[in-house]
Amino acid sequence: MRLTLKIFSIGMHVVLRDAIMLFLIPAPLLVGIAFRFLLPWLNQLLLVRSSFSLEPWYPITDGLMIILTPTLLTMSSAFLLLEECDEGLGNYYQITPASHLQYLFARIGIPAIWGFLCAIVITRWFALSDISLLTTISASIIATLFGIAVAMMIVSLASNRVEGLAVSKLTGITLMGLIVAGLVSDSWRWFTSILPSFWVGQLIFEKDLWPTLLLGTLVCLFWFILFTKRFIKKIS
Repeated sequence: MRLTLKIFSIGMHVVLRDAIMLFLIPAPLLVGIAFRFLLPWLNQLLLVRSSFSLEPWYPITDGLMIILTPTLLTMSSAFLLLEECDEGLGNYYQITPASHLQYLFARIGIPAIWGFLCAIVITRWFALSDISLLTTISASIIATLFGIAVAMMIVSLASNRVEGLAVSKLTGITLMGLIVAGLVSDSWRWFTSILPSFWVGQLIFEKDLWPTLLLGTLVCLFWFILFTKRFIKKIS
């Protein structure tokens, strides 16, 4: 554990010197503030001018806030991993007492745990819909596992930070599951159930807690295992 914390500490020094990775740390809080104060103002403006309300969309924005909080933090770690791979530090850690799993836990696991806690706190502070604490915790679990899977997807598919930025933009497509879960009632919406964000939407809208949490966790684990194996093969 001491070695894992040491690897994490070394990584944090690198993050604090990099503008992009540093910005991603407070980004979840900024997202929460923006949603909490800008959306109600925009809603009032639209009601006055066009009688259109954003309130039915509030659960979706809360789900988006839950997903983005751990995902943005793990994405910062993914960029750090890519930078270390560029510099050959990944190979260095392989010949030290640190195993692959220790290395990945230091780089992805610890930020993910912090992201999970932040997701709960930020949602309780800034949520616009009536989302319970138990639903918040359950959705945060899936969102955190999704954030880990996204980080592994970035580092397994990209060879450097430039490619990593491109891959991270494409991950926005995976958020479609949240929107489909909230707005589509037809049976074809289950085609998007392969996306972890779909299960966050299911938790928020359907309230079928335990089966949804289990299925969402299994989907996230599938993504995580798939891309982790690819990443370990790439650096081996």
